[in-house]
Amino acid sequence: MDEETRRVPPEQDGERLDKVLAGMERVGSRGRARKVLASGKVTVDGEPMGEADQGRRVPAGALVVIAWSRPGTAFARHAARAALDRAGLEIRYEDRALIAVDKPAGLLTDSATRKQAREEVSVRAGVHALMRPRGDRAFVVHRIDRDTTGVVLLAKTEPAMRHLRAQFRAHGPERVYRCVVHGRIRGEEGEWSHPMAWNGRILRQEVVDPEHPRAVLASARWRVLERFGALATLLEVRLHTGRRNQIRLHAEQEGHPLVGERLYVPVGFEVPPPLRFHRQALHAARLGVEHPDSGERVVIESPDPPDLADLLRRLR
Repeated sequence: MDEETRRVPPEQDGERLDKVLAGMERVGSRGRARKVLASGKVTVDGEPMGEADQGRRVPAGALVVIAWSRPGTAFARHAARAALDRAGLEIRYEDRALIAVDKPAGLLTDSATRKQAREEVSVRAGVHALMRPRGDRAFVVHRIDRDTTGVVLLAKTEPAMRHLRAQFRAHGPERVYRCVVHGRIRGEEGEWSHPMAWNGRILRQEVVDPEHPRAVLASARWRVLERFGALATLLEVRLHTGRRNQIRLHAEQEGHPLVGERLYVPVGFEVPPPLRFHRQALHAARLGVEHPDSGERVVIESPDPPDLADLLRRLR
């Protein structure tokens, strides 16, 4: 294999990786070093490096290797990108610390069991396969339901993951959904607030007494975007909290279950033929976070997926 190696000398102890690479014979510049890192051909003491590692500090004595003719690097990235496309995952945003994708219906955000990991594609697995040839990783920082579509954000480094997870725990991110509910909601905007707890036995969220030991007060702000007579209403919902299945339970409790909902519906609820839909009509349309490196605000948006757009056309 055609390789170029360099043992980091004492005078470069703690130097940036891209600067160390720039000093190697067939690299010559930091711009070229970044391209080599992005190609997935660089290792430091046997550990794969990616573009996100360009600022990594390398100690004296570390062995830097560029495997110029390593087979499969470009192919692996191409194959991973093709797999992402086949799964219906479209990249909406990417930088050194973050990657956001559009999740289609029917796809898990992450595997919850070993069986799921073996048998099902997930957002995390698909993105991780894309990152791996570049020496990067994919860390889940939040989730949306299997049949909910829209923005899912992942971190590419452990510090970014910790920063983002802390934001979600503090309910800091802006999380905006679009959904279609049954019936005509009274008023143009309002607040939903219910104490709820997850029931692991039946795998659903339940409204509970506020004094329940696992009760969490979940709340969201809604406003009407469009009405379809007495049949249905298109809403924008902004989460104040972020509980599993939260919007789905709120809507049921308010007497306006989501169109297409199977789990959170009143007993005996009859669905009018025009509102028959194959999944809950819920879409994560907008996500805003503080960037873990720069502190600047990053906003990712997702247009309505084709099935939801088709439902809205039919209702109109």
